[in-house]
Amino acid sequence: MRDKNFGGYCLGEVIGGGRYTKVYKAYSFLAHPPYGNPVAIKILNLKAGIFEKSKLISQFEREAEIAMQLDHPNIVKVFNFGRFNRYYAMIMEYVDGKNLNEFIHEPGKYNFSALVEIGYKIACGLIHVHSHGIVHKDIKPENVLISNDLKIVKITDFGIAKVPRRWWQRDLFDRAGSERRFSHISYAAPEQKSGHSDARSDIFSLGVLIDELITVKLTIPEIPGKNDQDYFRRISEVVFKYRKTQKLLSEYLLIPDQFKEILKRATHDDPAMRYQTAEEFAFALSRFIEHTDLSHINEN
Repeated sequence: MRDKNFGGYCLGEVIGGGRYTKVYKAYSFLAHPPYGNPVAIKILNLKAGIFEKSKLISQFEREAEIAMQLDHPNIVKVFNFGRFNRYYAMIMEYVDGKNLNEFIHEPGKYNFSALVEIGYKIACGLIHVHSHGIVHKDIKPENVLISNDLKIVKITDFGIAKVPRRWWQRDLFDRAGSERRFSHISYAAPEQKSGHSDARSDIFSLGVLIDELITVKLTIPEIPGKNDQDYFRRISEVVFKYRKTQKLLSEYLLIPDQFKEILKRATHDDPAMRYQTAEEFAFALSRFIEHTDLSHINEN
């Protein structure tokens, strides 16, 4: 399949994918590539029954049509989609980096402001998504791409997104959403699990994501009178326990209480108590970055 022509591109190495798709880095052999060079191409796997094939194709095309409406620096651009040489494919912007889940689990710690900046950029992407009446519904680390220098942050995968509909039409994936967070805690907002989601559900998911990102990737400053090993063990215990209360994972980190309050509001169980728009959430994050002295937190 790698020798096939996908809109002027040939497939290279596999860079991602899921149960029904594979994503390849692809290169053009044309003098003037239509979408730049390289790109990412998502290929649909149709090794399924006839009914399931039809459903997969419809969902794949729906995802592409939703994503093609969006054009923002913090969203992966989908250029085109269709059937190429018997394969259903989606031609997308290539990001030289990894998904945020890979970033979280690879070795290395980062300074606080850099991690908050990642969350802010995701919030900016959500502002654009919501301005089109779309609810992503699956904001989780796997669905955020980040460049190796951390400067580029982009939302991807609109496979279960909720789009504007008439009042009598239902959400096709009303209860869908990621139910995994350290194998226990969901990124999906409580109301989403019961089949009711809106922009505030994405805000909840992003708040959970930022909480996880900060807890796992923050460079821990030296703490007078504390043994580093004991401190890391205590944080590890917090991270891998099921969150039975509304407490944040980052509650035990030495970060400003103001920031913890921002995350607590974003992840409140009651949607009415959260930030009501992505603009409000992004503004709170940007204001925190601009007006908070972070010099006491390890800024390597």
